[in-house]
Amino acid sequence: MIEVRAIRRGEGHLIIGPTQQIAETHWGGAGAVKATGADFEAALFNDAPIVGAQLAFVDGAFAGSAFWHRSFSTNYGKEIMYLEDIAVMPDFRRMGVGEALMKAVANVAVARGYPKVYWLMMAWNEGARKLYERVGAEIEDGNCYCMLEGKALTDFAA
Repeated sequence: MIEVRAIRRGEGHLIIGPTQQIAETHWGGAGAVKATGADFEAALFNDAPIVGAQLAFVDGAFAGSAFWHRSFSTNYGKEIMYLEDIAVMPDFRRMGVGEALMKAVANVAVARGYPKVYWLMMAWNEGARKLYERVGAEIEDGNCYCMLEGKALTDFAA
């Protein structure tokens, strides 16, 4: 049985495993993950958190997570939700865990009055594409997401 619920205080460390799973295919390896469980605890459980997480369990075993943050849409003139990461641990893939996490995220967005949830999908990730299409997501072709980070960010800011 799949259970999905909001993360609880003391469970920040659980986000590390799924984040490392994503790093293996997206960021050059698990070593790219700099965050700690304490970092997630501090972000999730402060006086004014802008992030949230849903955890999935299959028969009581941790199976994956969805981590999101608030954003703003000038188009809507309202807060919206950005799904930062959704990851299912390898032993629990193809069991409906990803869809259950997506549904939980959608429920949070609806409950908070967010008119939109958006996220980045790697074009090569066919499994993710199939899930997102199945849940009714609009997938835009041709968008390029850009970033400044590290030395490039600090050099440009100087």
